[in-house]
Amino acid sequence: MHRFIPMLIAAAVMAAAVSSAPRHPAGAAPAPDGKAIYTARCAACHQAGGTGAGPFPPLAANDDVTAADTASLIATVLNGRSGPIRVNGKTYGGAMPAWADRLSNDEIAAVLSYVRSAWSNHAAIVTADQVALARSPRAPTGAEIFAARCAACHQTNGRGTSQYPPLDGNPHVVAGDGGAMIGTIVNGRTGALSVNGATFDSRMPAWRGQLSNADIAAVATYVRGAWSNKASGVSEQQVAAAGPAVSSAVGAAIYAAKCSACHGASGQGGGHGMFPTLAGDPVVNAADAGRMLAVISHGRSMMPAWKGQLSPGDIAAVATYVRGAWGNKAGPVSEQEAAGVK
Repeated sequence: MHRFIPMLIAAAVMAAAVSSAPRHPAGAAPAPDGKAIYTARCAACHQAGGTGAGPFPPLAANDDVTAADTASLIATVLNGRSGPIRVNGKTYGGAMPAWADRLSNDEIAAVLSYVRSAWSNHAAIVTADQVALARSPRAPTGAEIFAARCAACHQTNGRGTSQYPPLDGNPHVVAGDGGAMIGTIVNGRTGALSVNGATFDSRMPAWRGQLSNADIAAVATYVRGAWSNKASGVSEQQVAAAGPAVSSAVGAAIYAAKCSACHGASGQGGGHGMFPTLAGDPVVNAADAGRMLAVISHGRSMMPAWKGQLSPGDIAAVATYVRGAWGNKAGPVSEQEAAGVK
């Protein structure tokens, strides 16, 4: 679905490779040999020189491999990927298996560090701590999201500027029903807005697809309780339940980022029949969304499993969008339904 980072690799260090490693102090485990892992388990597809072959993309001179932000690269090794991807202007369709259950953090860090520095690549190493964080990512707090996404306009003290309205003491922010605030974060807004007698006419961007339901809930909760504000928090369930229009708006952005590369921007399918059409599909349009949610959550054939990569709220949002797009007429899906898939 989303433009996944092409690649990679990994596997357990072979005994023969380990036996030739330098001696270590008693009780200390030998460090995995990234080159040995690559040679034993990866070179058959990606080639000894990292040039790739057939449906498998090159790793040498691949900007996605050497990117400063390694999060997507690590996620690809942990979770695998499938579907067409483009590297240096060429499309590849090889499937990458998930290694999360078969490789340790140290082994994944070792092989990625090797790949990022081999051949013509000259990128920084990957640490086991980075891999560990990717396995069990820490959700950012509402304060962290606000500082990263909102403070530039609304200021760290929430008082806004002459262009951007204050959030501190803003009656729209602290209203008993947080639905309007949630809708503004998700969909953005333009046009004049009056706050405490002053008029502001700046543009609020839409954060759908950039922030998950959980992130929206976190930052809304922070803003409603920060500074002099004393309003109650917002839950992810409230964001998902803000109405099909809001859920579908979030889902549309997730679909565009994660799904359209395979299933088509209009749900028409792709890959010469490899990826099914979603428009008019009987599973998509079934009254009971359980089967569709199971496929999204657990994957099937070339379809990756999204459980653990998307929150239940985001799975519900994208399912709601697909069930109402391109002529589909099925009803919305709740976060509770998505979370209940076994």
